[in-house]
Amino acid sequence: MGNQKEERVGIMSQVEAVPIKELRVSPFNVRKRVGELDDLKSSIKSIGLLQPIVVRDVKGKLEVVIGQRRFLACKALNWDTIPAVRRELSDREALVLSLTENVQMDSLDPIDRAEGTEKLIKDLEKEMPRTKAVDIAATTLGKGSSTIYDWLRLLETTEAVKRMVQEKRMEIEIGARLASLPKQQQTEVARVIQEESLPRSQAAKVIEYVGRQPKLPAREAIKTFLRETEEYSVTVSLPGSLYRALSEFAQARKLTVQEIIRRAIRKFLAS
Repeated sequence: MGNQKEERVGIMSQVEAVPIKELRVSPFNVRKRVGELDDLKSSIKSIGLLQPIVVRDVKGKLEVVIGQRRFLACKALNWDTIPAVRRELSDREALVLSLTENVQMDSLDPIDRAEGTEKLIKDLEKEMPRTKAVDIAATTLGKGSSTIYDWLRLLETTEAVKRMVQEKRMEIEIGARLASLPKQQQTEVARVIQEESLPRSQAAKVIEYVGRQPKLPAREAIKTFLRETEEYSVTVSLPGSLYRALSEFAQARKLTVQEIIRRAIRKFLAS
């Protein structure tokens, strides 16, 4: 207990009043979209700054590593100084600290988070293969590798899709799936998914279906899929051996078992 108390005192003793005019935002700060600061300014004006920012010295210049919004809010309030803790950090350490802090607080724009994660992975790739770099980034951020890949796929989508994700009009998982489509289709498919208010599972199937119909306009392919799904919606109980055989047959033709069944029904009805 005594050591913990001494450690806390040591941390607090590092806090100093740093002149705001001497500070600049670190290029390794992952938050690129600051958002509005009115509520934060009101809070700081009312009760003060509850937590110091973290800065580092780079060739005699101080950079804000953690606390960019607090720094900008205090600057807007015309403060002369701001409570800060100095840390000796390499470029990578500054990036990891900024990214980890924001991911843990879940306060980061999804695209900023993806771009920051990609920046970390690129840096790690100087020393290792990309797959291992992704795994290390996932461990560092306390996330699964599949989650990290979803974040990165968002960077392969159109600006319109990114905006939908940023504005929480589209789930990250669906935005990531849209990256599998050519960019000229992504925005149209995203808009139809929104118009139809499709749940995640059905939206995922729609994206997969459009990807298998490259010659059809996106909207037409989706309407066809939704019409067929509604018209031939059936529940079928199959023995395990038959289902496995159908699965292999469907995979060989890049289809789903449900589509194989629907096609069989259509053929039967047409005979």
